Amino acid sequence: MAVIQITNPYLPDGYRWLKGNLHTHTTNSDGELSPAAIITEYEKRDYDFLAISDHDTYVDPHLYQPHTRMILLPGVEVSAGGPHVLQIGAEQRLEPIADRRQVIDEIVARGGFAVLNHPNWERHFNHFPQEQMQSLDAATGLEVYNGVIERLEGNALAADRWDRLLSINHWLWAFANDDAHLAGDIGKAWNVVQVTGQTSQAVLEGLRHGRFYASTGVKVCDVRTDGLQITVHTNDAQRIRFVSRWGIIRASTDGTQGSYRLPDDTSLARELGYIRAECYGAGGQVAWTQPLKIDVM
Repeated sequence: MAVIQITNPYLPDGYRWLKGNLHTHTTNSDGELSPAAIITEYEKRDYDFLAISDHDTYVDPHLYQPHTRMILLPGVEVSAGGPHVLQIGAEQRLEPIADRRQVIDEIVARGGFAVLNHPNWERHFNHFPQEQMQSLDAATGLEVYNGVIERLEGNALAADRWDRLLSINHWLWAFANDDAHLAGDIGKAWNVVQVTGQTSQAVLEGLRHGRFYASTGVKVCDVRTDGLQITVHTNDAQRIRFVSRWGIIRASTDGTQGSYRLPDDTSLARELGYIRAECYGAGGQVAWTQPLKIDVM
């Protein structure tokens, strides 16, 4: 007899949430602020972790860690030669060769993970071509929201590109980042990760395994499953939508909490592929949960 199985990446209990940004620039590449100044700005906004990701330039976080309570993560934005790739966790600069598959393989080999950046940037809304993203099996995620694109050509939002990948079983987690170059870019988008310890390793592991949500303002409390029901609790959402394969909205609920129950019919459940939640708040704020995979065994 076939059984419907939901794979939930989130921890059910025993965790705390930490907020952070993984994509920001300093005067070491094309940013307005020095590394020390950018760290101060994020600390003032009560962030818990930060990665400085200058273009093709490695900024050693260990130099600045003694001067901040935030957890500083190693990062680089691999930029030259092709679409931009965020390198997190690997502690050195890699050569930005045009073959992005090779770049990502090298990031992984050195203990890091890769995020595909701002897919809908530029006038053609296609900084990262879809077919190329589909070919990059070793990537961990993509930026579903990139704050700096609000003031540049293209679209800051890339949930459409994400659904297209998830729908063909190309599994990527959703990240939201500032990509701050100017002081005014700070605080537009962030990631909030479940951790059981306040260390860089705990943050990196939570991000690798999808135990986080991406947000431009809405706060998620938890994402739980009970049998065939998925429930999302937030602090401040006004509407929660549950989205499945090919971007189909399966349910929409007004309020801070929302639930979606999978169909009992296994053929209908198989069509879902996954369920993710979009949590909408005041002033256009959004939080995106990671997808919960739906399998029929």
